[in-house]
Amino acid sequence: MSPRALRLALAVAAGIIWACETGIPPAQGHAIILESEPRQDATVATPKRLVLRFNSRLEKPLCSVQLVGGPRQRPVALLRPEADAAPDTLAYPLPPLEPGSYKVRWKVMAADGHVTEGAVPFTVTGAAPAQK
Repeated sequence: MSPRALRLALAVAAGIIWACETGIPPAQGHAIILESEPRQDATVATPKRLVLRFNSRLEKPLCSVQLVGGPRQRPVALLRPEADAAPDTLAYPLPPLEPGSYKVRWKVMAADGHVTEGAVPFTVTGAAPAQK
């Protein structure tokens, strides 16, 4: 092996060892919604809460949630968010909702600074669930 090739191999090996020893953190991803209440495309009677749970901690002051729907497809005023929700969760008590289709539009900033957005559609029947 030539002296130049040997120096190159040693430099590569040293770089690999350094990377393993310093524990270079993995790339951070965007906040991904894990679950919602109501669930996506669900048909529900009268939901009392709106809950969006993500895979990472959120910068809650920089997040926004809008609810649009009902018979006239208008914005619904959300009540104050629940202050005791987990760091990865946005939760709101819901006002009474009229029957119709609804869509929750959300835009969140994860703790790593990435912004993601999406929507969760659901339908409200307004009927109480049947008793068994």
